[in-house]
Amino acid sequence: MAIAKPNLTIEMLSAERVTELWPELEPLFDRATKGNQISKEELEANDIFVLAQTGMCVVFVGFEDEVPACVLAIQFYMVGVKKGADVIALAGKNLLAFKAAYWESIINWLKANEIQFLDAYVTDRWAKIYRNKFGFNKSCSYVRMNI
Repeated sequence: MAIAKPNLTIEMLSAERVTELWPELEPLFDRATKGNQISKEELEANDIFVLAQTGMCVVFVGFEDEVPACVLAIQFYMVGVKKGADVIALAGKNLLAFKAAYWESIINWLKANEIQFLDAYVTDRWAKIYRNKFGFNKSCSYVRMNI
């Protein structure tokens, strides 16, 4: 007996849609922020909610059979005159299935919005995954002093 693959879709959420889905999104963003050695010091799930409400980040949600299964939050910034973006949260299930289906579209959307580079501050283990699975091609050491 064959097992049917779930219906995978993705949506870039409006601020209103983030509010509507927040009870389902918050645990995913909580997992994303607490699971990253860097972001757990500087970011909480509710911060992503505020950033999405104020237009400071964009939220993509992957749905599996119309239920939120994974989340991606991207925040924009400028370096000199160049536009960049940071992956500030990524979590959920079936990430590689969603990546296979939608990552190229997300990258094309970033390019269409004149984003010249995409960064992610992650542990060495996740850096390897980002390079091998998501197409990131550079890595550096990120050092911080808490003051």
